[in-house]
Amino acid sequence: MRTFARFALVLATAGLVSGLSECAAKEDYNARPDRIPSQGWAQPLRNPVLPAGSLRHQSLWNDPTLLKENGQYVMYMTTSIKEPFKPPIVPFRAVSPDGVNWRLDPQTPVAMPDGTRFVNIETPSVVKFQNRYHMFFSGIYPQGGPAIMAVGHAISDDGVRWQVSRDPVIASTGKPQDWNGVLVGEPGAIVRGQEIYVYFSAVGARPGGHPPQYQTIGLAKTRDGEHFTPPVKVLEQAPVYAAEKGFAGYSCPYPFELNGKVHLLFNVALNLDSANPNWQQVALHHAVSADGEHGFVQDGNPILTRNDAPWTMGEVTGPAGLVDGGKLKLWFGGHVPVSELGTLIKNDFNGPDFGIGYAERNLTDLSQ
Repeated sequence: MRTFARFALVLATAGLVSGLSECAAKEDYNARPDRIPSQGWAQPLRNPVLPAGSLRHQSLWNDPTLLKENGQYVMYMTTSIKEPFKPPIVPFRAVSPDGVNWRLDPQTPVAMPDGTRFVNIETPSVVKFQNRYHMFFSGIYPQGGPAIMAVGHAISDDGVRWQVSRDPVIASTGKPQDWNGVLVGEPGAIVRGQEIYVYFSAVGARPGGHPPQYQTIGLAKTRDGEHFTPPVKVLEQAPVYAAEKGFAGYSCPYPFELNGKVHLLFNVALNLDSANPNWQQVALHHAVSADGEHGFVQDGNPILTRNDAPWTMGEVTGPAGLVDGGKLKLWFGGHVPVSELGTLIKNDFNGPDFGIGYAERNLTDLSQ
């Protein structure tokens, strides 16, 4: 998952949060199975458009989701607000005239987990449906619970002040043999007619156990944000990401519509026993379906891999796509390897080693 909860555990294990007295051993980047050529999207900026420490002291921006309203771009993204990488991790709202230069609006978080079963509100996905805004998110449970996370829901009249539901709206079955039995989270929502389609990442136990995670994309539909159709599995890993090579599957689905079809952007997860962390998000991929539920066709190569920019050599995560001006504009998270985050920490969590980046592509070049 692309959650701070997972990342904080990795950092603590590596000794980084407490001061970086020792670093995790560097991974051999020449021996990775994720060295697959990407499609070569244009990246106007070498560094993140929202680097760590921008807009807010010790901000660690992650989990972008995008709208365009009244001629400006609106981004919801998350950061920890008390101590880096630790709860509470919550969403903020930012606006921009060009998608690159951002300001917070408002300056404070737009939603908090107070009064809910969660300690964090991560990976928000926001849509406007029947004149109200709906946010679906990864609700992170306190440590020691039966699951790490579930999909939560919040609603707003203006996109700024949110009422967060106490309980999850989509949860795992609790049966590891099920495709959605271990956990669900990282929702991506899109309005289709009189319904909201909510895609999500699901994890079950892989038969044979190599790698242990069986990670797929699911879908559930709702007319009110609280009550859903039974979830169905709609996408699993393609042969280019074979389990035999250590690929665990897909996460972080983000839907958008083009020419009546539903397109999905998502992460590719790799599990390497020799790496720290062993579960890493290494590429962004794309698939398209005529109805958003059946027959998703996946591209032959990833959109981007973590090897495409120095600041994403650790992970590339959480794609958010927006069709605008004849282009697909893409915002995404990333960071340098955990073993190299010492510079970020020594700089009081400021700098380009962690943040949200930007890329774009002409719609005519997109597989449709």
